[in-house]
Amino acid sequence: MLDARKLSTLLETPEQLLAYLGEMSNAQFRNASRVLGERLLPSVDNDVFWQVFRTLFLCDRKAYLGTLLKALVARLCPKGVHPTSEVLEEVGLWTGVFPSLCQELTDTDRKKILLALLPLFTSPSDAESLLLQCGLKESSSWIPFLLQVQSKPCYFLLLKALRYVEHDKPLLIRTCHFLMKRGDGQSFNMASLLRLSFGLEEVRGTFSLSLEPYQLARIEQNYDAFLQVMV
Repeated sequence: MLDARKLSTLLETPEQLLAYLGEMSNAQFRNASRVLGERLLPSVDNDVFWQVFRTLFLCDRKAYLGTLLKALVARLCPKGVHPTSEVLEEVGLWTGVFPSLCQELTDTDRKKILLALLPLFTSPSDAESLLLQCGLKESSSWIPFLLQVQSKPCYFLLLKALRYVEHDKPLLIRTCHFLMKRGDGQSFNMASLLRLSFGLEEVRGTFSLSLEPYQLARIEQNYDAFLQVMV
């Protein structure tokens, strides 16, 4: 049976916590990971959380990253509310341990982190900061990740990122078709906007969106204007 009290006590000494976890059976380890991710790590002090995060991540990211991200999401959204930019800063997403660990991410780590955190963000600038922090310096490299997140901030960044590859018409067309197949109104509106912005007459569908060139330019530069279209 898992000793949750001992697990909680060992959070103050991450190396001992690591040793304790290493002695567990597979079933005990799964239970301990759940307790850590859902109950203990979301509520500890910031310094303790990041010490544990660093120790477990550096020891075995494959085994622990999912648990650590679950706890991080809970810290960012303690009441199920999307975090503000201030909360992201308070939790320590932009300074200290997390940015330093992001410098040595594998492709798998990067994907897990981005798909866990990007859906939380309400600001395109925060989403962009995370993409850059995770080592994606070229806007074109954001596209595969942004496409997997159905949020207005990520769709806004997707529109801007696609501008850097506007010469790649097959990619633009595939992107529109991918969005249309999702079937929801927001994704279809995004496909319609891309069709207008990049002149993709090849993309067929029943589109109701109609915008003038000056409106398209403003939407691409102004998030508030973008939101008026993405209802």
